[in-house]
Amino acid sequence: MLKFLLEIVLKAGEILKRYYGGLFEINHKGTIDLVTTADIEVEKYIKETLSQKFPEIPFIGEEGSSIPSEPPDDFYFLLDPLDGTTNFAHGLPWFAISLALMKRYEPEIGIIYNPITGECFHAKRGEGAFLNGMPIKVSKRERLIDCLLATGFPVSKIMEKPKHFLIPFEDFMVRTRGVRRFGAASLDLAYVACGRYDGFYEAYLKPWDTASGILLVREAGGKITDYLGNPFHPFMDTIVASNGHIHEEMLEILRDKHPETFKPFRNPLPAVDIIIEYEGGIVLIERKNPPLGLALPGGFVEYGETLEEAAIREAKEETNLDIEIQELLGCYSDPARDPRFHTISTVFIATGRGELKGRDDAKRAIVVALKSLPTLRLVFDHERILKDYLKKKGHRESEKPCS
Repeated sequence: MLKFLLEIVLKAGEILKRYYGGLFEINHKGTIDLVTTADIEVEKYIKETLSQKFPEIPFIGEEGSSIPSEPPDDFYFLLDPLDGTTNFAHGLPWFAISLALMKRYEPEIGIIYNPITGECFHAKRGEGAFLNGMPIKVSKRERLIDCLLATGFPVSKIMEKPKHFLIPFEDFMVRTRGVRRFGAASLDLAYVACGRYDGFYEAYLKPWDTASGILLVREAGGKITDYLGNPFHPFMDTIVASNGHIHEEMLEILRDKHPETFKPFRNPLPAVDIIIEYEGGIVLIERKNPPLGLALPGGFVEYGETLEEAAIREAKEETNLDIEIQELLGCYSDPARDPRFHTISTVFIATGRGELKGRDDAKRAIVVALKSLPTLRLVFDHERILKDYLKKKGHRESEKPCS
């Protein structure tokens, strides 16, 4: 069977080479998830050929099948006809056919073939891993800082919550020699198996992405788990593959970063904003840092400060004024009020004394008449805060006794 499977994968590679760099149709399965004529033709060819030779063995392919909640009870074929479709569509020669013979959750045979480089990886359970017929082994590097890793970003999730994938990527970048992201998980796993990469991790891969690759890594002497360190099978939603030596170091970074439970930031952080009444108007600053625009003076509360102390300090740092807090306007929460954090801001109304100067985060500080406030566009949620202030100010003015 192994010889037959190798033959049909190599023939299917000729289909990809025929389309590569030429004309083919591109369709969208999602916003950035593509399928081409080549994917469909390769899958059709392999499926039909297998059904003729092994009609009793079920077939699951990326383009013509959904992922079953439970795999078949016995043997079945699992195929990704073109892993790296986006690369293929853009003319990048980093893509592969990945075919596995599965028995329930475990691969028995795995083949990964890049027809452009001519590299064909294969493994059979218990018999080792090979590249173009020559035995391969994982690397021997023992320290993460000496290693080169690979990863990928899931097309189905990256646009929804990019921070869940960029933060672990950043963590590995500063603790390794580098992290590569080429967009074909099957080849990434094959490269771990032959020692070119020392490790690989990714979330939300599909069974046909990983089935052949995990057999290659295991047969080459490597280790495979999920982010929590559990033994891996292709129907799990996170994968960590390594040479074994660095596996625990990789898990130290990934254990608390499973995308279903990971919270990229601790929400919320305390902040203060200050409405400073000064010379018949209120003080606004023009910010030096993003988001750029006009805003109320204010900032984060430092450890050990009271809210009032933070308001006095921030006002002095940004406006040069000494302030006297008059009253509390309220507390505000808006996830869009800062590009890094979702803060809760306590807003004070204060009076200011001294010479007004824009300092620290303020490019300049200005006094704006109350009647002009409704026409201004402010950053964060400060328009809403000033709207509440003006309501309060109007109410207070109406309570003054008539002369």
